[in-house]
Amino acid sequence: MKVVLGLHLHQPWRLARFRYLDIGSDRPYFDEDHNLALFREISQRSYRPALGILERTLRDEAEFRLALSLSGVWLEQARRAEPELLNLLESMARTGRLSLLAETFHHSLAFLLPPPELQEQVDLHRKALWETFSRESTVLRLTELAYSDDLARFAASQGFLGMVAEGWDTWLKGRSPNHLFASSVAPELRVLLRNYRLSDDIGFRFSARDWSEYPLTAEKFSRWISRSDGEVVSLFLDFETFGEHHRAETGILDFLGELPRAVLRETGLEWASLEEALRLPVRGHLSHPKVLTWADRSRDLGAWLGNDLQISAFEALKKVGTLVRLAGDRDLLETWRRLTTSDHLYYMYLGGDRQDAEVHRHFSSYSSPFDAYANFMNVLTDLRQRAQAALDRGHPKPRGGKRAARPSMTPPDAGRPFRGTAP
Repeated sequence: MKVVLGLHLHQPWRLARFRYLDIGSDRPYFDEDHNLALFREISQRSYRPALGILERTLRDEAEFRLALSLSGVWLEQARRAEPELLNLLESMARTGRLSLLAETFHHSLAFLLPPPELQEQVDLHRKALWETFSRESTVLRLTELAYSDDLARFAASQGFLGMVAEGWDTWLKGRSPNHLFASSVAPELRVLLRNYRLSDDIGFRFSARDWSEYPLTAEKFSRWISRSDGEVVSLFLDFETFGEHHRAETGILDFLGELPRAVLRETGLEWASLEEALRLPVRGHLSHPKVLTWADRSRDLGAWLGNDLQISAFEALKKVGTLVRLAGDRDLLETWRRLTTSDHLYYMYLGGDRQDAEVHRHFSSYSSPFDAYANFMNVLTDLRQRAQAALDRGHPKPRGGKRAARPSMTPPDAGRPFRGTAP
């Protein structure tokens, strides 16, 4: 039995407070100092200690393998706030046993935006991986493991060998997620499925004292893996699981340090890279016409597009994107792309599931989803006005704060400004 461990690192560029009266004021959209300070805080608790553990393990344990997905906006913030993290990652990459996954640079829902946005954001991410690590990725991981037949076709058309998707029961219809599958619509594309039960034992239940299996040890967890059926168990988690979602005092960092050797001590278990897992025999074909994700209990797009606030914001985002592209200004385009980051819509969640709502609130700094919507729409209205002014001038001039220049969908009016404030 092969074991794949994949961890995802992402931090959005969070919006600054932007009131209705700030529209037209040239006020920055993003409080970059606050974003970078928050990044450093999370780094102290999670990135530094956990990456240190993983770097030492890769260096000392020749049998250990690891996969990381690093959003482009995480890389941007790491380079500015904690460049030593990139040194650690480069050291890990030099072992030859670190797999890097491709994704959208801005951790976005670009797959729901008009072409060529998805391809351009994936291309930007692949370029960032090459420039940082001199590595190319053969596996695509879209935002929160988004997968569908159309996305499988896209991945195959871009030369990817595989995608990672959620091993959700209703999709598998009795089949185990612990096999390698192929896409029904793109048979050359391999589909590696996340074992969500085992992954969530770490991600959600590790520090739950009322859990019947508490405390979870590396030895116990490795035994569970060894008793699983199939040929491959794929564990995919948010990196912040280690030290941020579960703080160090819970023992989560000790667990991470002990797990690689505990797995190797179990008879029949071995660590595998993504590339090694994709060479396993294919045990069937999978098809899913709608987008499947790992988000919330519904495993669909409801985390971002499940209510009228989110749909309104997303439709306005698309319209402003069309205008920004017409304006032809790369800085405005990069600003708009930061707004495509899925977190902004995630903060507007109004669903009725209490557990899902608690998770959404945990990640949001807003007082309510309505405040998140108001702040986002005010920013978007300001950006629309600037894009229209640039288009009218015929020689665009960037405004609205610092913009990171970077290479771009969607009719110009984003609607009237929403009167409201965010915390």
